[in-house]
Amino acid sequence: MTKFFCIFCILLFISRTENVFSNNLIYDVNNVKVVGKTINSSSKKKLNESAFEKAFITFVDKTLLREDAVSLYKTNIDVIKDLVLTYQIIKNENNKNNEILSIFNIQFDPKKINKFLAQRGISYADISSISLTLLPILIQEKNIYLYEENFFYKNWINLKDITENTNDKLISYNLALENIEDLEYINKIKDNINLVDIKKLNSFNEDTNYALLIIYSTENKFKVFIKTLIKKKKIDRNIDLNFYPDDKDKSYQEAIITLKKEINQIWKEQNLIDVNTPSFLDFFLEMKKTDDYLRFKSALDTIDVIENYSVLEMTNSYFKIRLKYRGGINKIKDKLIEQNINIQIIDNVWKLKIK
Repeated sequence: MTKFFCIFCILLFISRTENVFSNNLIYDVNNVKVVGKTINSSSKKKLNESAFEKAFITFVDKTLLREDAVSLYKTNIDVIKDLVLTYQIIKNENNKNNEILSIFNIQFDPKKINKFLAQRGISYADISSISLTLLPILIQEKNIYLYEENFFYKNWINLKDITENTNDKLISYNLALENIEDLEYINKIKDNINLVDIKKLNSFNEDTNYALLIIYSTENKFKVFIKTLIKKKKIDRNIDLNFYPDDKDKSYQEAIITLKKEINQIWKEQNLIDVNTPSFLDFFLEMKKTDDYLRFKSALDTIDVIENYSVLEMTNSYFKIRLKYRGGINKIKDKLIEQNINIQIIDNVWKLKIK
């Protein structure tokens, strides 16, 4: 490695003092639709503000726990506008009421968002969209329904919350395929269904994100026992649901929306990032090729939980680097692995190299 290249690398690291959020989709809210009249500059401003407000609500619903999101619904529009980094109007068209339908793509400023949340003591969920296999078991009195006779199985995919932004949904559901062995096993243990052994269900396997719902519907109670495995983390939960004696379909439709929100909540809870408590990690980056550093820097610049990094030591064969990041150690480890960075940990010493 030449002396010039070493100096060049140091200058690049020194220049890297701000948060990096390039290619960071969590702060993007796309396809925000608003309708209004744009007679003058004031009405155009009002339409823009409506889009910003709608995008902000979508953003907090997507990234925050339910109670935290609700607490921010009435955030002042001037505060919201200050949080917007950039926006683009991708479509403007007149509707039959002589109004303008506008579609916005909006990106919030990560640094300002983090400060905004930190001031309020709110953690956000660093999550990505996932696919999840669902098996709902409906129990009515002493009868068990799994597939076509099960309202939840038949309607789960198509029934949507009208307030949900489908472009920002966190979980894509796949219904478990009908399986005669699963049906026989569940009927065999129906008197102790809560003790179901997931390993005996062919619908799921060790690498599958899944949700098993055991739904009890009687005249006296309507409740659900949820068993989930998401990214190899198991969480079980019991929740009570509203039941309308004169309208069973309404009860079931409302239950599906409630259960989808609850599973979203479980996914978020597993991935909370405390913006008030950054962590530090020192590691050695092995230098085999002259462009290893540039490739490594490019990888770091896509990881949203990294606040900054700096060089502590540099030789011809390695860089010693310190990262400042948000979240747990397993989170940053997973993020690095996703960027095709090989990690070796020996006696608590981290050694990294580009694959």
